[in-house]
Amino acid sequence: MDAANPQGLTLAFFKQFVDTYGGRDAFQGLTTEQVCHRFVIPHTESGRLSLVDHVKRNDPNGDLFVRPATWFVSHAWNYLFLEVIDALDHFMDEQGLTGQKGSTGLWFCLFNNNQHEVKGGARPFLHWYTTFKTALIAIENVVMVFSPWNNPTTLTRTWCVFEVFVAIECNARFEVAMGKTEKEAFLAQIQEGDVLETMHAKINSAHSTTSFPSDRDHICDLIEKGPGFQHLDRMVFATLEAWVIRTLDTQIAVASTAESRLQWLFVKGDLCSTQGGYADAESNFQWAVAIHDLEKKRPMLHWRAVAWLAYTRVRRHDEQRMWEPLFLDALAHQEEHLGPSHDHTLETMRCLGDSYCHVELYSLGMPLLYRCYENSLRERGPDNKWAMSAARVLGNYLMRQAHLLDAQEWLERAHEAYKRVFGDDHYDTCNSGSSLAVCYGMQGEIHAATALLERIYYSRLRTLGPDAHATMVSLRNLSSSVCSQGKYEDAERHLIACHARFLALDDETWACNCLRALGKLYLCMESHTRAKPILDAAHETLKCMLGSTHLNTREVVYLRLLVAMECREDVDSMEKIASLETLLVEAHLQHETWTNHPCHGCFAPVQGHLCMCPACPRYSLWFCQVCVRDNKFVAKCTHAPTTWICLVPPARFLHEARLSVLSKSAMWIEYDAALNAYQSFCELHSVADRVDDVRLNVAHPRRMTAWFIDNLSVCVGVVLGHIRPNV
Repeated sequence: MDAANPQGLTLAFFKQFVDTYGGRDAFQGLTTEQVCHRFVIPHTESGRLSLVDHVKRNDPNGDLFVRPATWFVSHAWNYLFLEVIDALDHFMDEQGLTGQKGSTGLWFCLFNNNQHEVKGGARPFLHWYTTFKTALIAIENVVMVFSPWNNPTTLTRTWCVFEVFVAIECNARFEVAMGKTEKEAFLAQIQEGDVLETMHAKINSAHSTTSFPSDRDHICDLIEKGPGFQHLDRMVFATLEAWVIRTLDTQIAVASTAESRLQWLFVKGDLCSTQGGYADAESNFQWAVAIHDLEKKRPMLHWRAVAWLAYTRVRRHDEQRMWEPLFLDALAHQEEHLGPSHDHTLETMRCLGDSYCHVELYSLGMPLLYRCYENSLRERGPDNKWAMSAARVLGNYLMRQAHLLDAQEWLERAHEAYKRVFGDDHYDTCNSGSSLAVCYGMQGEIHAATALLERIYYSRLRTLGPDAHATMVSLRNLSSSVCSQGKYEDAERHLIACHARFLALDDETWACNCLRALGKLYLCMESHTRAKPILDAAHETLKCMLGSTHLNTREVVYLRLLVAMECREDVDSMEKIASLETLLVEAHLQHETWTNHPCHGCFAPVQGHLCMCPACPRYSLWFCQVCVRDNKFVAKCTHAPTTWICLVPPARFLHEARLSVLSKSAMWIEYDAALNAYQSFCELHSVADRVDDVRLNVAHPRRMTAWFIDNLSVCVGVVLGHIRPNV
């Protein structure tokens, strides 16, 4: 047979072949391999040909059954033969090819390859490599039979993986087919959620095997020199994701009851939410809620949809009045009718607790999260979904409140449980690992954080693809970590790409998060002219989105003040100082505490001077004066510095900058008022190392201005490491 112009047998022949040898009863429970030995080899024994060639030469209807192949069928030989036929039958219906089952040729290795040669082992690897590749390139359409749906055997067989590889190489169309039983199992599971996450966690073509190890070595070498296993898996996942969405849309369209339509709308909303598409998720949940919203007696799934509608509104930064009543209404109905430990009740409890903490209402949110965890743990043990989820969220918000050791304990507990239950590549395992890595980074464990973030990023790159929301989140976090290692060019390139992608995804929150990280990066690079506009833009967005006192907004304020400390022109006038002071006032940062900067030695927020090693990458590690004095920095910093860069807190810096400007201008009345305010500030916060009244330190008024210019240079010089302060 001409491999460059491959032919195949029609699905009608597949069915007739079954009928010829006793019908479906005779084939029940037989694998493709068993069908080969029991029927195909005996059927073709006379001419020792492939079945395609045998039918073409000997069957009176050969011209009807043997047709140019338009689909290359990829399947595993331990699949049940009848399920393969059923999967192809269903696939052709889905593709609108119902009327072509008698005319479309299918390239099927059982029928196309000469099984007498295969049985005798007469052909080397190169022969089969050429056969498969030539046929695939010519046909340009591949359909892979999936069974079981969440970890198909085809992707555990290296030859099937090779077929996907060739499909990528020749830019062929790639589709999947499931039999009736598998699709029913899939539809049942998807209503429980986590369908794509389950497939991502289990499917990994790099782990495939062959009967002959040498074949695997050859194929793996080809794949690794070509697109790589990561790209191969991504194509499979992209096809599956598109198929899942089409299936859900079909189920919504054909739903025959209101309850069924509610179910499928909820499932699609949940999927959109997981993928970061909160606008689409909100739309689906709104439609779901509207189905029963005006009825007196509403199904319990209605209240689950209400809770998730509320949750998407939180994630879209709606006002509290737009989501809190929905949560409370849903939770009240669920607790009354389902009980406090039902899955749906725990889910709503976790989401409401998460939402309160998201807007920094910790006194309301944390008790709900602890209650969710305790109820889940008591009823189901530590490895159930809601115990793991509550532990992860608790860890996140303990971290945001600077309780780093407690946060680490909760996050490690969650991450280990997720790995134990779902494996390393599951979506939630990666989420918990990402949070844990951020916690490590906040403790100054930069190498541990980077290693974990790299693993998560490459896992998501393989399973979700480079443009997925979660992949971009992972890359953004990794970029910040490599910035702390001083790898500024890599960090800049990735953060710019992440920012553009989040804008394309219409996610202003994460786009702004990238600006914040870029602002810090440019501060570290001493590129102040690039840092300022980026930080100013990020601040305006975050202030509108989250409020002036939110943790993220405050972080930008700190970064902007750190830039000002290094740029004398930012504090050379009263107007500029007042503008910067407004940022501090709005953020409630008029004190001596570095609220967003826990010491990397003791993990408590730094009070007074923030100390950094001049040899470490800028703004990667910082310590309080006590930890520097007690050498608690040695576990994180290996440079054993004898001098330190020490920064005064931003509020004190602006007081001292104001005194400098006023003395320079000889505005002594205003200077007196500013000095009194400065001294009151120092008294309130027990500041010992104060600047003195300039008039007490000079002999002649004409020298006052020059002295204070030098004094401000000391203020800024401390930041730049030009002097050696006593710590």
